[in-house]
Amino acid sequence: MAQQETCGSKEWAGIVAEAWSNETFKKRLLADPAGVLRERGIQFAAGQRVVIVEDTDQVVQLVLPRKPESDELAGDMLRRVCGGNEGWVRGLA
Repeated sequence: MAQQETCGSKEWAGIVAEAWSNETFKKRLLADPAGVLRERGIQFAAGQRVVIVEDTDQVVQLVLPRKPESDELAGDMLRRVCGGNEGWVRGLA
């Protein structure tokens, strides 16, 4: 599975659900994200570092996606950026 497909995927949703319900799994996921994701069939390119952080009541993390190679964002890229909320994407048009 390509890196850009992980966000919002069924596999990722399952991993999140397990981390919420299993503290031991969550600790492993935070300590060795690439290893745990690899176990679940989610692969990243060689040399890419994987970081998973947990939101808290005091801290909310947002990801600034890397800039696309072209100057215009395609519809599928916009959907990825906004987490698949197509209604929001249509509002940009």
